[in-house]
Amino acid sequence: MTKMGDWVFEVKMVRALKVAKHGDPYSAVAMLTANGEQMYIDTQLTKDNEELSKSDFLTIYKFCESLDMKYVCYDRMKNGVRSSKVLEIEPTKVQRPAIRLVK
Repeated sequence: MTKMGDWVFEVKMVRALKVAKHGDPYSAVAMLTANGEQMYIDTQLTKDNEELSKSDFLTIYKFCESLDMKYVCYDRMKNGVRSSKVLEIEPTKVQRPAIRLVK
């Protein structure tokens, strides 16, 4: 949450782009929706229909941690079967940027 003037700004939805430099063509996109203490990854699309890598997921996980989220949730399709995953975010003792959400 950020307050400016008479306004309070809350982050509820995030579009994440996999790209080296903002403005360049990106190779993947993920849409994240915040709900209380959990972040739901509701879209994961890549340029060549590849799966997001473990490294990609770890980056998203760290972003969610920086927002003080407690859980990251996503759905996965495997062999035509959808499964939902909920992972608890284990906080680290590393200094994080000051990004906060109103709960």
